[in-house]
Amino acid sequence: MTNNIHLQESNNLITEREIEIVKLLSKGYNSKEIGDMLFISEHTVNTHRRNMVRKLDLRNSYQLIVWAFKQRILSY
Repeated sequence: MTNNIHLQESNNLITEREIEIVKLLSKGYNSKEIGDMLFISEHTVNTHRRNMVRKLDLRNSYQLIVWAFKQRILSY
C-alpha cells in the first residue's frame, strides 16, 4: 500500500511537458529531435530530462523510461 502511495505522489511531480518528453524518449527520439518536435531547444529537453531524473531520485534516463511504464504513463 505504501508503495502505491509513493508512486502516485511521484507521478504528481512530473509536469505535462515532462510527460510529453518521456513519451517521445520511449519512442527512441533523441533530445534534438524532441526539441524540434516540441519547438524547444535541445538544452531545454536535456534540462527536463535531468529534472525528472532528479525529482524521482533515479540514476538515468533509462530508469526514467522504466518508471514511466510502471506508472502506466507509457503503454506497450
